[in-house]
Order: sequence, then structure tokens, then C-alpha cells
Amino acid sequence: MASNYKKSPVIGDNGISASPQEISILTHNALETFKLSVTNNVDLHDAKSVYNTIIQYFQQCENNHVRPGNLGLYAALGMSKQDYNNVVTGKSKSKASFDCIDLMKKAVRAIGAYREGLALEGKINPVTYIFMGKNYDGLSDVQQLEVTAKPAQDPTLTPDEIQKQLEKDIPIDIE
Repeated sequence: MASNYKKSPVIGDNGISASPQEISILTHNALETFKLSVTNNVDLHDAKSVYNTIIQYFQQCENNHVRPGNLGLYAALGMSKQDYNNVVTGKSKSKASFDCIDLMKKAVRAIGAYREGLALEGKINPVTYIFMGKNYDGLSDVQQLEVTAKPAQDPTLTPDEIQKQLEKDIPIDIE
């Protein structure tokens, strides 16, 4: 089958096309994720229900040879990304128990650790990892700088004493 897509200089044909077998595997996994969300009917006040669904999702990914992801986990729990964020931040109308929120956060951190492992082993493109890390794992390129001001000069200092202090604090180029 001819493709109208140009090869990426970074990832080649990766991400442009999937074989019929790959499509079948991914579709099968998506179907199983859908079934999990429907059959488990996760109760966000029952830590055992949340735990079992999370474990089933990871086992399903392992059995199907499909990488786990945040959106798949949310779907298995019967949620969208926004639903998940609302639940873990307490903004949801359907409040979850602390234990359930803790389990959900730990599952997302486990997926982040999995992605990091893939990146460290050279199994995913670094650009892909950076994108996912920023969007799902809280990574950023922002450098945090902390600036603190020195206390103001002592008001009892004379102008000559202030001049001496300035000369000591600010190097003067005499050349």
C-alpha cells in the first residue's frame, strides 16, 4: 500500500503506519479496556474495586503485549482525563475515598516510571518521552531560581561608611 506520508527524519515510518496485526492487537486491548470499564463499574469509595481494576488493566496490557498508558488506565476506571483530574484534586461531584485517590495516583506514577524505563533503555524516542513526561508526569523545562534581597543598609551609617561598603560589595575596575 503506497503512503502519502513522508518519512520523519527522527522516527522514520514509526508512528505513520501500523500493520494489520498491530492494529488488531491494539484494537483488542482497547476492547478489553472498554469491557473493564463496563463490567467492573468501579466504586470510587471501594479501594478494593479500584485496586482490582488497576491490576486487571496492567495485566491486560502485559498479556496483550501493549504498553500501558494514562488514558487507557482512566478508561479502565470508567473515566476521562478530566474526570480523573477532577477526582484526584477533589473537584469532582462524585468524591472518592482517600485510599482510592492514593491508588489511582500510584498507578499513574507507575506508568510514568514505566515510560522513564523505556526512555532510559532507548526503547522510545526521546522526543516522545519528553512530550509524555510534560503532559502526564509533571516534568518541565522551567528552571527555578530563588532570589532573595539583602536587608536594607543600616540607617545609622554615614555616607563615607556606605561608600566603603559599596566598594567592598561592588568590584571597581581601575584599568
